[in-house]
Amino acid sequence: MHTVHSSYAFDVTDQTKVAGFADYVVVATVNRVAEVQERDGAPYTVFDVTVDETLKGEPVKTLRVVQLGGTLGKDTWQVEGESLLRPGTTYVLAAKTEQGRGTHQLVGGADFPVVDRSAARAEGSGPVVEWQDSVARQRWPEELPKSS
Repeated sequence: MHTVHSSYAFDVTDQTKVAGFADYVVVATVNRVAEVQERDGAPYTVFDVTVDETLKGEPVKTLRVVQLGGTLGKDTWQVEGESLLRPGTTYVLAAKTEQGRGTHQLVGGADFPVVDRSAARAEGSGPVVEWQDSVARQRWPEELPKSS
């Protein structure tokens, strides 16, 4: 087991900045692990998700999202304090498009709130309402140049 310490270019605890940086903010259910890719010597787990609701971005039915961590061979890598997404679970996910890959990198650590699907359909899920508000108030992280 290898533990990876994460660092970010901006304050990812500020949901308005995460929403401003992300290309997509969606309520999505993880279908499956599609693959584990090696990038710069570390594993990245690729998940296929079904989008239940698009809060930001072009409406889509599915996305392929990428999260740092996973198992390659006998080695498992995990970002400190974060767990990988779980198939069958619904989350609010923020993601940035990875140009030329057909995938979307998760933004903001793994503090992705789990959503009760029936409450979300009834517009009563707290995490969904919070993220709708963050998208409405989104702002570009001032720590980053505008060209990103």
